[in-house]
Amino acid sequence: MLVLRALCLLLLSLPLVSAFAAEGDAARATIQKIAPLQRVSAFRKSALPGYYEGVISGKVVYASADGRYLLRGTVEDTDVGVDLSEASMAAKRRQVLAALGANSRLSFAPAQPKYRLTVFTDVDCPFCRRLHSRIDEYNALGIAFDYVFFPLSIHPDADRKSIAVWCSNDRRRAYSAAVSGQPMSSADCPNPLSQMRQAGNEIGVVQTPTAIATDGGMIDSTILLSPHRLFAELQKRSAAASDPSSLAAAAAGR
Repeated sequence: MLVLRALCLLLLSLPLVSAFAAEGDAARATIQKIAPLQRVSAFRKSALPGYYEGVISGKVVYASADGRYLLRGTVEDTDVGVDLSEASMAAKRRQVLAALGANSRLSFAPAQPKYRLTVFTDVDCPFCRRLHSRIDEYNALGIAFDYVFFPLSIHPDADRKSIAVWCSNDRRRAYSAAVSGQPMSSADCPNPLSQMRQAGNEIGVVQTPTAIATDGGMIDSTILLSPHRLFAELQKRSAAASDPSSLAAAAAGR
Protein backbone atom coordinates (compact mmCIF):
# COMPACT_ATOMS: atom_id res chain seq x y z
CA MET A 1 0.00 0.00 0.00
CA LEU A 2 2.84 2.39 0.91
CA VAL A 3 4.63 1.51 -2.31
CA LEU A 4 1.47 2.20 -4.35
CA ARG A 5 0.96 5.57 -2.64
CA ALA A 6 4.58 6.57 -3.31
CA LEU A 7 4.21 5.56 -6.96
CA CYS A 8 1.06 7.69 -7.31
CA LEU A 9 2.82 10.72 -5.83
CA LEU A 10 5.73 10.22 -8.21
CA LEU A 11 3.43 10.03 -11.22
CA LEU A 12 1.58 13.17 -10.17
CA SER A 13 4.84 15.07 -9.89
CA LEU A 14 6.19 14.08 -13.32
CA PRO A 15 4.24 16.61 -15.45
CA LEU A 16 5.41 19.45 -13.17
CA VAL A 17 9.04 18.36 -13.35
CA SER A 18 8.81 17.85 -17.11
CA ALA A 19 7.28 21.30 -17.65
CA PHE A 20 9.96 22.94 -15.51
CA ALA A 21 12.78 21.19 -17.38
CA ALA A 22 11.27 22.11 -20.74
CA GLU A 23 10.96 25.84 -20.06
CA GLY A 24 12.74 27.64 -22.90
CA ASP A 25 14.00 24.41 -24.48
CA ALA A 26 11.92 24.80 -27.64
CA ALA A 27 13.17 28.35 -28.16
CA ARG A 28 16.77 27.32 -27.54
CA ALA A 29 16.47 24.44 -30.02
CA THR A 30 15.13 26.80 -32.69
CA ILE A 31 18.01 29.23 -32.17
CA GLN A 32 20.51 26.34 -32.21
CA LYS A 33 19.38 25.38 -35.74
CA ILE A 34 21.01 28.56 -37.08
CA ALA A 35 24.49 27.17 -36.36
CA PRO A 36 24.31 23.55 -35.13
CA LEU A 37 28.03 23.35 -34.31
CA GLN A 38 28.09 26.52 -32.23
CA ARG A 39 26.94 27.12 -28.67
CA VAL A 40 23.92 29.28 -27.85
CA SER A 41 25.13 31.68 -25.15
CA ALA A 42 23.51 34.41 -23.03
CA PHE A 43 20.21 32.55 -23.35
CA ARG A 44 17.34 34.08 -21.36
CA LYS A 45 13.80 35.40 -21.49
CA SER A 46 13.68 38.48 -23.69
CA ALA A 47 12.11 41.83 -22.90
CA LEU A 48 10.08 41.04 -26.02
CA PRO A 49 6.98 39.36 -24.56
CA GLY A 50 6.66 35.65 -25.34
CA TYR A 51 10.19 35.35 -26.68
CA TYR A 52 13.58 34.09 -25.56
CA GLU A 53 16.88 35.48 -26.81
CA GLY A 54 20.29 33.94 -27.29
CA VAL A 55 23.59 34.85 -28.89
CA ILE A 56 24.86 32.63 -31.69
CA SER A 57 27.29 33.40 -34.51
CA GLY A 58 27.98 36.69 -32.74
CA LYS A 59 24.40 37.95 -33.05
CA VAL A 60 21.34 38.17 -30.84
CA VAL A 61 18.49 36.01 -32.14
CA TYR A 62 14.94 35.69 -30.79
CA ALA A 63 12.65 32.65 -30.75
CA SER A 64 9.09 32.30 -29.50
CA ALA A 65 8.59 30.19 -26.39
CA ASP A 66 7.06 27.37 -28.46
CA GLY A 67 9.96 27.50 -30.94
CA ARG A 68 7.73 28.26 -33.91
CA TYR A 69 8.86 31.80 -34.71
CA LEU A 70 12.40 33.04 -35.18
CA LEU A 71 13.41 36.69 -35.35
CA ARG A 72 16.77 37.90 -36.64
CA GLY A 73 17.83 41.53 -36.71
CA THR A 74 17.14 44.56 -34.58
CA VAL A 75 14.36 44.62 -31.99
CA GLU A 76 13.59 48.08 -30.61
CA ASP A 77 11.44 49.18 -27.70
CA THR A 78 9.76 52.15 -29.35
CA ASP A 79 8.25 53.42 -26.10
CA VAL A 80 11.66 54.28 -24.71
CA GLY A 81 13.73 54.30 -27.92
CA VAL A 82 16.10 51.52 -26.87
CA ASP A 83 17.63 49.00 -29.26
CA LEU A 84 17.14 45.80 -27.25
CA SER A 85 19.35 43.77 -29.57
CA GLU A 86 22.32 46.11 -29.24
CA ALA A 87 21.83 46.37 -25.46
CA SER A 88 22.03 42.58 -25.19
CA MET A 89 25.07 42.38 -27.47
CA ALA A 90 26.83 45.14 -25.52
CA ALA A 91 26.35 43.12 -22.35
CA LYS A 92 27.69 40.01 -24.11
CA ARG A 93 30.76 41.89 -25.36
CA ARG A 94 31.54 43.14 -21.87
CA GLN A 95 31.22 39.61 -20.50
CA VAL A 96 33.48 38.05 -23.15
CA LEU A 97 36.16 40.73 -22.88
CA ALA A 98 36.16 40.52 -19.08
CA ALA A 99 36.68 36.76 -19.34
CA LEU A 100 39.53 37.27 -21.82
CA GLY A 101 41.34 39.36 -19.20
CA ALA A 102 43.95 42.09 -19.29
CA ASN A 103 46.84 39.62 -19.68
CA SER A 104 45.58 38.59 -23.11
CA ARG A 105 45.89 42.06 -24.61
CA LEU A 106 48.66 44.34 -25.79
CA SER A 107 48.22 47.83 -24.38
CA PHE A 108 49.34 51.18 -25.72
CA ALA A 109 48.28 53.61 -23.03
CA PRO A 110 49.16 57.01 -21.58
CA ALA A 111 50.19 57.25 -17.94
CA GLN A 112 46.68 58.20 -16.79
CA PRO A 113 44.17 57.21 -19.49
CA LYS A 114 40.79 58.91 -19.60
CA TYR A 115 39.24 56.26 -21.83
CA ARG A 116 40.06 52.69 -22.94
CA LEU A 117 39.20 50.80 -26.09
CA THR A 118 39.55 47.14 -26.96
CA VAL A 119 40.67 46.91 -30.59
CA PHE A 120 40.68 43.64 -32.51
CA THR A 121 43.61 43.91 -34.88
CA ASP A 122 45.40 42.06 -37.67
CA VAL A 123 49.07 42.93 -38.19
CA ASP A 124 48.63 42.68 -41.99
CA CYS A 125 45.47 44.83 -42.09
CA PRO A 126 45.98 48.16 -43.97
CA PHE A 127 43.44 50.00 -41.81
CA CYS A 128 45.05 48.63 -38.64
CA ARG A 129 48.34 50.02 -39.94
CA ARG A 130 46.71 53.40 -40.58
CA LEU A 131 45.15 53.39 -37.10
CA HIS A 132 48.35 52.48 -35.28
CA SER A 133 50.41 55.04 -37.18
CA ARG A 134 48.62 57.70 -35.08
CA ILE A 135 48.76 55.88 -31.74
CA ASP A 136 50.75 58.73 -30.20
CA GLU A 137 47.92 61.15 -31.03
CA TYR A 138 45.33 58.89 -29.39
CA ASN A 139 47.50 58.45 -26.31
CA ALA A 140 48.10 62.21 -26.11
CA LEU A 141 44.32 62.68 -25.89
CA GLY A 142 44.18 60.21 -23.02
CA ILE A 143 42.86 57.23 -25.02
CA ALA A 144 44.33 53.80 -24.27
CA PHE A 145 44.23 51.02 -26.86
CA ASP A 146 44.12 47.40 -25.72
CA TYR A 147 44.89 45.33 -28.81
CA VAL A 148 43.52 41.82 -29.23
CA PHE A 149 44.98 39.85 -32.14
CA PHE A 150 42.42 38.63 -34.65
CA PRO A 151 44.29 37.41 -37.77
CA LEU A 152 41.99 37.24 -40.79
CA SER A 153 41.95 34.28 -43.16
CA ILE A 154 42.81 36.60 -46.08
CA HIS A 155 46.18 37.24 -44.41
CA PRO A 156 47.71 33.75 -44.15
CA ASP A 157 50.94 34.92 -42.49
CA ALA A 158 49.23 37.02 -39.82
CA ASP A 159 49.01 34.14 -37.33
CA ARG A 160 52.76 33.57 -37.43
CA LYS A 161 53.50 37.28 -37.09
CA SER A 162 51.05 37.68 -34.21
CA ILE A 163 52.71 34.85 -32.28
CA ALA A 164 56.12 36.35 -33.02
CA VAL A 165 54.97 39.67 -31.58
CA TRP A 166 53.59 38.00 -28.48
CA CYS A 167 56.79 36.04 -27.92
CA SER A 168 58.99 39.11 -28.33
CA ASN A 169 60.86 40.61 -25.37
CA ASP A 170 59.32 43.98 -26.28
CA ARG A 171 55.79 43.32 -27.53
CA ARG A 172 54.90 46.97 -28.09
CA ARG A 173 57.96 47.57 -30.24
CA ALA A 174 57.47 44.29 -32.10
CA TYR A 175 53.81 45.07 -32.81
CA SER A 176 54.67 48.53 -34.14
CA ALA A 177 57.28 46.93 -36.41
CA ALA A 178 54.97 44.16 -37.61
CA VAL A 179 51.99 46.40 -38.33
CA SER A 180 54.22 48.78 -40.29
CA GLY A 181 55.21 45.92 -42.60
CA GLN A 182 58.68 45.13 -41.31
CA PRO A 183 59.80 41.46 -41.64
CA MET A 184 59.15 39.32 -38.57
CA SER A 185 61.26 36.34 -37.58
CA SER A 186 59.27 33.32 -36.41
CA ALA A 187 59.04 32.61 -32.69
CA ASP A 188 57.10 30.27 -30.48
CA CYS A 189 55.96 30.42 -26.87
CA PRO A 190 52.74 29.91 -24.88
CA ASN A 191 50.33 32.50 -26.27
CA PRO A 192 46.63 33.43 -26.07
CA LEU A 193 46.03 33.65 -29.83
CA SER A 194 43.33 30.96 -29.84
CA GLN A 195 41.53 32.61 -26.91
CA MET A 196 41.73 35.97 -28.67
CA ARG A 197 40.23 34.52 -31.83
CA GLN A 198 37.51 32.72 -29.87
CA ALA A 199 36.57 35.94 -28.09
CA GLY A 200 36.25 37.74 -31.42
CA ASN A 201 34.13 34.97 -32.89
CA GLU A 202 31.81 34.96 -29.87
CA ILE A 203 30.97 38.62 -30.25
CA GLY A 204 30.74 38.65 -34.04
CA VAL A 205 34.02 40.29 -35.07
CA VAL A 206 34.36 39.90 -38.84
CA GLN A 207 36.78 42.66 -39.78
CA THR A 208 39.70 44.61 -38.40
CA PRO A 209 40.09 46.99 -36.78
CA THR A 210 36.99 46.43 -34.66
CA ALA A 211 36.85 48.68 -31.60
CA ILE A 212 34.71 48.17 -28.51
CA ALA A 213 34.23 50.79 -25.82
CA THR A 214 34.03 50.01 -22.11
CA ASP A 215 30.22 50.20 -22.31
CA GLY A 216 30.29 47.25 -24.73
CA GLY A 217 29.29 49.35 -27.72
CA MET A 218 31.09 49.14 -31.04
CA ILE A 219 32.76 52.23 -32.49
CA ASP A 220 32.08 53.15 -36.09
CA SER A 221 35.25 52.81 -38.17
CA THR A 222 35.06 56.35 -39.56
CA ILE A 223 35.02 57.69 -35.99
CA LEU A 224 37.73 55.29 -34.84
CA LEU A 225 40.20 56.47 -37.48
CA SER A 226 39.97 60.10 -36.34
CA PRO A 227 41.57 60.79 -32.92
CA HIS A 228 39.47 63.87 -32.17
CA ARG A 229 36.20 62.36 -33.38
CA LEU A 230 36.91 59.28 -31.28
CA PHE A 231 37.63 61.41 -28.22
CA ALA A 232 34.31 63.25 -28.67
CA GLU A 233 32.46 59.94 -29.07
CA LEU A 234 33.98 58.51 -25.90
CA GLN A 235 33.12 61.69 -24.00
CA LYS A 236 29.51 61.35 -25.11
CA ARG A 237 29.35 57.69 -24.10
CA SER A 238 30.90 58.42 -20.73
CA ALA A 239 28.35 61.17 -20.05
CA ALA A 240 25.47 58.87 -21.03
CA ALA A 241 26.75 56.06 -18.80
CA SER A 242 27.05 58.37 -15.79
CA ASP A 243 23.56 59.85 -16.28
CA PRO A 244 21.05 57.74 -14.29
CA SER A 245 18.22 59.10 -16.41
CA SER A 246 19.76 57.72 -19.60
CA LEU A 247 17.55 54.84 -20.70
CA ALA A 248 20.02 53.71 -23.31
CA ALA A 249 22.77 53.41 -20.72
CA ALA A 250 20.46 51.54 -18.39
CA ALA A 251 19.45 49.09 -21.12
CA ALA A 252 23.07 48.44 -22.08
CA GLY A 253 23.88 47.54 -18.51
CA ARG A 254 20.85 45.42 -17.64
